[in-house]
Amino acid sequence: MGSIADPHSTTLADSLEALASQLAAQAKSIRDGTDLAPATHHQTLVLVKAASQIVSQPRDDLSDMMMGFVQSAAIRLFIEWDVFSNIPVEGAISYVDLARMVGADASIIKRLCWILVANGKLQQQGHDSVAHTAKSLPYRTSNPLTAMMKMGYDEYLPSITALLDYYKTFGRTEPTGKLHTVKAFAVGQPERTVSDLLNEQPERIANMMLAMTAMEHMYPHSGVYDFSWVASWRASNGDEGKSRPLIVDVGGAKGFTLQAICKDTPGLPITQCVLEDLPEVIDLVKSTGDSSIKSARLLSMDFHKGQPVQGALVYLLRRCLHDFGDDDCVTILKHIAEAMAPDSKLLIGDTVIQDPPSPAGAMVDFFLSTIGGKERTLDGFRQVVAQAGLRVTGVFPAKQGDFTFMECVKA
Repeated sequence: MGSIADPHSTTLADSLEALASQLAAQAKSIRDGTDLAPATHHQTLVLVKAASQIVSQPRDDLSDMMMGFVQSAAIRLFIEWDVFSNIPVEGAISYVDLARMVGADASIIKRLCWILVANGKLQQQGHDSVAHTAKSLPYRTSNPLTAMMKMGYDEYLPSITALLDYYKTFGRTEPTGKLHTVKAFAVGQPERTVSDLLNEQPERIANMMLAMTAMEHMYPHSGVYDFSWVASWRASNGDEGKSRPLIVDVGGAKGFTLQAICKDTPGLPITQCVLEDLPEVIDLVKSTGDSSIKSARLLSMDFHKGQPVQGALVYLLRRCLHDFGDDDCVTILKHIAEAMAPDSKLLIGDTVIQDPPSPAGAMVDFFLSTIGGKERTLDGFRQVVAQAGLRVTGVFPAKQGDFTFMECVKA
């Protein structure tokens, strides 16, 4: 009598065979192409992770999580100590020489290196030397990837380790508002805002700005929403078309988005647009911006307190609302709604997550919760928009990722 197959094993085998078939097709696609395009890379990574997820058991997942803790610590220490920059690009260096160059004990350098060697980040040669791999080379210099690592460790990890005490203190409710954030609680100052704390450490703000450039491709400045109708409106409305503010970029930072939109939209002059942000940001634009952005109207403001430009054709609010809880978002949106004319449009450009979200979406939402912000589903955006007296009339997602423009009018 033959043995009876375990249904679980059969299902597991079938799933692995299906993934193997897809990976084989992906390998052929890569072999036939000239390079590993971002979309191909992403799809390959999804398949490989899916295979790992199928076979991993809870103890495997726990081991991976624990290893993630120690890897992060080793990498952050080595960035701070200039260890990566003192390992030669080609060839190896002895642990003794490396320790001497960074002013550390050879034993601890070797033990920390072992963590990264064990996970393929560094390569040990013999018993006494270490060399770079392709995965460690980027950490040799200050760049967006290095800055992203520093930001994750320095800005978010202390908040994560404070969560148990935070929820014991404030209760098991969603952190919202500018006060009593997890981040401020983690440094013992829950009555202060995150922005106040960061403003005391300009070097950390600079690192965060550098880190953000690593994600710019995920949030296109232009090409998601068609602004050509703005140029057409201007051309067909005589004197009003030439005098009315066309786009007010609310909280627009250094104006890169406003510049890209105007550059890519013939007939939409930046001289008829407004860039708004906090006084310190606008002062920076005035002193360091190029002639293009300086030709826009540069206006200092705080979108929590009001909207000074009345009756513009378009108000643009890009990648701002996710930093705030629902109540603050409603306040910001109400100020804009009060300034809008009957034919004005508000464009909200932000991440719109699914329910449930992707792993990246869930992770960013978790990080945002530590500063009182949140990622939102489309329904989540509709709710805060409605509370501000507006309604969503159009949804325009980017070709890749979760970035989306939502077009709104007065309700």
